[in-house]
Amino acid sequence: MSNYFYYLKNCEYPSDRFYRPDTLYPEYPFKKGGISEKKNDVYQMIRNLFCNMGFDKENFNTKQWNPLGKYIKEGQTVLIKPNLVLDRNSAEKNKKKGMECLVTHPSIVRCIMDYVLIALRGTGKVIIADAPIQDCNFHKLKRTGGYQELEEFYRRYGMNDFKIQDLRKVILKDVDGSLVQSDNTNMKFKTQIINLSTKSYFYSKNYNGKLRITNYDARDVNDHHSGKVQEYCLNSICLQVDVIISIPKPKTHRLAGYTGALKNFIGLNARKEYLPHHRKGDVIRSGDEYPVNDWVKQISSFIDDLKNMAYKKNWVLMSDTLNKINNLVMKNHKDQIRYGMWYGNDTIWRTILDLNRIINYSDKDGNIRGTKQRHIIHIGDMIVCGEKEGPLSPSYKKVGGILFADNAVEFDLFLTKLMGFDYLKFPTLKYAMNDKMLFDKSRNIYFNSNVQKYSGKLLDKIDDFSFIPTSGWKDYI
Repeated sequence: MSNYFYYLKNCEYPSDRFYRPDTLYPEYPFKKGGISEKKNDVYQMIRNLFCNMGFDKENFNTKQWNPLGKYIKEGQTVLIKPNLVLDRNSAEKNKKKGMECLVTHPSIVRCIMDYVLIALRGTGKVIIADAPIQDCNFHKLKRTGGYQELEEFYRRYGMNDFKIQDLRKVILKDVDGSLVQSDNTNMKFKTQIINLSTKSYFYSKNYNGKLRITNYDARDVNDHHSGKVQEYCLNSICLQVDVIISIPKPKTHRLAGYTGALKNFIGLNARKEYLPHHRKGDVIRSGDEYPVNDWVKQISSFIDDLKNMAYKKNWVLMSDTLNKINNLVMKNHKDQIRYGMWYGNDTIWRTILDLNRIINYSDKDGNIRGTKQRHIIHIGDMIVCGEKEGPLSPSYKKVGGILFADNAVEFDLFLTKLMGFDYLKFPTLKYAMNDKMLFDKSRNIYFNSNVQKYSGKLLDKIDDFSFIPTSGWKDYI
């Protein structure tokens, strides 16, 4: 059994400020920290999930129980990678609900962290880190998302220098109401460039400078993806670790259609200008920015290129002015699909699968090997998810589950079925299933759950939660 969806009707995130369990479990490593008088559904659900999957079943309900010992050995370095995309959500007026459907909830991270520490038994190292988008205020995100309390708890009980790490090399700072690009002085680790070369999904594709990513100079992204140069710039810690525990926040996604385990590795990049998101222009002209030729969008795209060049040079007045002009150009346009935010995006899946190849197969020096270089497991926070205009402006979607898989493709196949979508409609999954580096297509998949209606084979009809897609995907999926 390599996947499991644990469902609990009417479950809630815990209100205890340190996300402590409400039961003194025999294996609990922080007995001095006490337990909570308030209910903690999350801790119980994850614990029950591990139990139902048979992890270290011989020692269950004893002090020796070590469910993650299957993946983590003493002395190893473990990276816990939540989804910390942004510090605000414009889609929800209620800030609490807005953050709950936007980022991984810290109570999930807290429980997993405890079981990682049990597996390490006082040895090795554990790091919690992510790279949000460029204009995210990381300090505000930790405050509004509840991660400051997580830091405070572990500092109180022995981990004196514990800090959740920001993996970005470049950020946008708000200076007198304007966004200014600058180096992230709080980044602890070095950057590392990995060239996938012929193993990249962009190799042999001649896009003639069309590659784009919002808010970055187009010349940069194209320089890193040309011929046998297919480069990505990761934070070096991602390749130095022995184990990665990815904790995605499942949502609908404007570019990729959905975001789950595969997409979550976008957040391991130190410099996002290495990440192609779409191609300039319409489909007939080898682009995927928007579906058909549209002179208004052509003008808008041209202005956007100029604005991104100004961003890079910190020409604040020019970038702000160009942004305002662009908003006026598109304000009353009947079709708002642009920036590759539709089902015809043929670029973002290539970036996603390239990164998964790197994370799985790159050694500590950045060389792509023939065997997987680290253990990776995926634990999805589906207590609350995001629908409609995700990933940056998702709407609150209550589900009530925790999803586990030790393969990213299998996780996403299960996820899209639970969302109520046809997995073959997503290029990311369609191509991932045929990628021998990422997935064994010959293996029979069965989706497991504590609730029978969510269980079944890949082609079976199972109950789902009827997610509403983004506007650019709605008529397609």
